[in-house]
Amino acid sequence: MDSRPSRRDRMSAPSLEAALRARSPRAHARTARDERENLLIHGDNLAALRSLSPRFAGKIRCAYLDPPYNTGRTFAEYSDALAADDWVAMMRPRLEAIAPLLADDGAIFVQIDDTQLAHLALTMDAIFGAKNRISTITVVRSATTGHKAINAGPVHVSDFILAYARDKKRWRYRPQTRVREGLDPAYATWLDDPDAPPARWTFRPLRAAIASMLGHDSSRAAVRAMGKLDFEQMVALRALESARHVVRFAQPRYEAIARAAQQIVDRSRERPERVFVHEREGRPPFIVKGGNRILFLADKVRVVGRRAAIVEPLTNVWTDMPFQGIAREGGVVFTRNKKPERLVARVVAMASDPGDWVLDPFLGSGTTAAVAHKMSRRWIGIESGDHLATLAEPRLRRVIAGEDATGITGETGFRGGGSFRKVVM
Repeated sequence: MDSRPSRRDRMSAPSLEAALRARSPRAHARTARDERENLLIHGDNLAALRSLSPRFAGKIRCAYLDPPYNTGRTFAEYSDALAADDWVAMMRPRLEAIAPLLADDGAIFVQIDDTQLAHLALTMDAIFGAKNRISTITVVRSATTGHKAINAGPVHVSDFILAYARDKKRWRYRPQTRVREGLDPAYATWLDDPDAPPARWTFRPLRAAIASMLGHDSSRAAVRAMGKLDFEQMVALRALESARHVVRFAQPRYEAIARAAQQIVDRSRERPERVFVHEREGRPPFIVKGGNRILFLADKVRVVGRRAAIVEPLTNVWTDMPFQGIAREGGVVFTRNKKPERLVARVVAMASDPGDWVLDPFLGSGTTAAVAHKMSRRWIGIESGDHLATLAEPRLRRVIAGEDATGITGETGFRGGGSFRKVVM
């Protein structure tokens, strides 16, 4: 496979420092040069990335790339039709230019569909090292409806994010959570009095308990009277309101628990009618019945915004991203392959802290820069297309002016402020 850069890529790049010294417009005038200022670069991204090295080597904490997927289609803003070898030849030098820019504990995230997933993974393995792959994240982006469901073969509804650290041993994951929609079906048991001594605990099926509260003799009677959908919605609501009463029974990994906990499990199997409690210093008690651990829904409930919600640790399958209705997010219309601010925000949150540098060399409509700005990160966005002036730049000016109420603005509490320097290369 020929991975040599094109003639245009091999051309000597204009100096970033020279471009910065030139009279470039700023979003907000300053009298002194600020090493911390955000950069919006208009020009070939390979040339720009190479010119960043003297000033930004080892400083980028999080790089997010949303390159053309090479689907074979052509859009108004860019072409997405290259031969596989040409696509890899385009990506490889750009990834190689990003590698030295990453901090020792930095990471790079590249979003792609399955068209070039295998080629991209092999290329990133070669550049960053297979041992430094953090994860392959699956992002569900659409439902199986409309024309997609008619096509032959499995319906394509997902993207992938390949995540690599510069040095996985140094990289630090900032734990993230997701809000679960609906009740986890595993939590199907009602504990009558959680304040009673465990030896006196009594349990009932969750739906039977909720039906009784609603004045019905059984869950079947409740379904007949209310309809299945309304009853299930009421079960989820009441379970959330009374989370201390809602439990699940989970079989512990016997070989992974301490010897004292194993002994409790053994005893509970011998006397399955009893509840056994193993107190642990600095940790919640280990509670077992019939060999199964008792887990409380209350331990997963948090206040999110103004409501209580079930919150779970983030996995590598993201089903909660709002792709529908984002065409005008940020006040710009970018109908093809636009990413939700919440998706980029999750990547930025897991891989950086306020004040860190975030890089996006395929800036598109400006989503990454807008998100980084709202999250108090410093950012560098690079875009070669003319839509930088018509989409990304106006969007970022609205963010700074406090005129963008879309995306993650509400949850971050961002009200405007900051600046960026536009550099033309």
